[in-house]
Amino acid sequence: MMIGLYKKPAFILATIFGLYLLMTAISDHFEIVGYYFGTSYYEIFAGVFILLGPALITVIAIRQFKSNPSFGGEIKYTFGEAGMSVQGSTFKGEFLWTHIIKQKEISHYLILYHSKKMGNFIDKTKLTPEQLLYVKTKVRKK
Repeated sequence: MMIGLYKKPAFILATIFGLYLLMTAISDHFEIVGYYFGTSYYEIFAGVFILLGPALITVIAIRQFKSNPSFGGEIKYTFGEAGMSVQGSTFKGEFLWTHIIKQKEISHYLILYHSKKMGNFIDKTKLTPEQLLYVKTKVRKK
């Protein structure tokens, strides 16, 4: 998740700006250039905060995920010709293959996106190779 955030153009620009702030503060501290009057605490803290932004977003998302007990329950996936069914202890949902706009694999998960920001995380270790291939062939490339 964190690597995915650092790949986005907005975060790349923010990272460059954060590095700029840090480098100017360090250059000013060692009197290489004279950008600031006095100690540049704001630039140091802002640069570090901007650089660590995606890491903070990831930590917050993980903490929210772990704090919700319904996310830790067993989830059952059923794959059919028309779509897939997802059932947990407190919910049930059905999704058509045509509504899944994108698929992505990261480490032990297959993510099936329903929109740019929403999707299902499917644990690949709980799927047979045949099921995984079936799901991949059903999701159209867009």
